[in-house]
Amino acid sequence: MLSDIINYKITGHLRIWEKESGKVLLDHHNAIHPENMSIALAESLAHGKGFIREMVFGNGGVRVNASNEFLYSAPQTIGRMASLYNQTYSKIVDQNDGANTDIENNYMEVSHITGNVYSDILVHCTLNKGEPSTQNVLNNDNEIATQEYQFSEVGLKTYNGDLITHICHYPIEKSLNVTLQIAYNIRLQIV
Repeated sequence: MLSDIINYKITGHLRIWEKESGKVLLDHHNAIHPENMSIALAESLAHGKGFIREMVFGNGGVRVNASNEFLYSAPQTIGRMASLYNQTYSKIVDQNDGANTDIENNYMEVSHITGNVYSDILVHCTLNKGEPSTQNVLNNDNEIATQEYQFSEVGLKTYNGDLITHICHYPIEKSLNVTLQIAYNIRLQIV
């Protein structure tokens, strides 16, 4: 017997690593913005307008207090106009968007195994050595400072500009001598 009510669960996971060394810099679950995600799903099913378009990066996810302790901000998951605390960069990850200049490294795919009650959206993003063009020349692992491209928050946005995921994390510096690869997984599961 089919039920008129379907319960679902949406989870996210973010992994960032250096391409050159293979060093994993972040491997953590993230927060889902429930209101914006529900709108994105409805728009996608009804009109095809709720698609994920870009991965966004910012440096407002963590602050350092007088004792040099990290104070993590709460993920922005409430309110239609939610955004990163301080977005400093973005990358288009929809391979069908004409503005995506590197579809080999910035793309999405859906993974599903027949019989499972979940499907994964796998979002792949690469920040190459030359981007952003105004980043630091070298990475200095011994010094953490607040800089424009020292990312401490990452999220996904739809074509409508709605933030649907957000994670605040330990600062990761993007410098010219490092290529960062990012794998963002969103799991949609019927429970």
